Amino acid sequence: MTTAIPFLVLALLLVALGRWGGRHAGQLVPAALPGAERERRTRVLRRGAVTAYVVAAVFVAMSVVAVF
Repeated sequence: MTTAIPFLVLALLLVALGRWGGRHAGQLVPAALPGAERERRTRVLRRGAVTAYVVAAVFVAMSVVAVF
């Protein structure tokens, strides 16, 4: 049980980071970039946000396994 708690905390942090990154991806990319490059970097940041969700799901699964 004690190993499940850190996994859940990490999962919550990753969900928060993914949510924040996904919402603010357009604002995080420098405005001085040309249009196509700006859009590409925005997509990269949003992909990173989705990756954070996936890794959070892995941590949740690991915490469930740690309980048993």
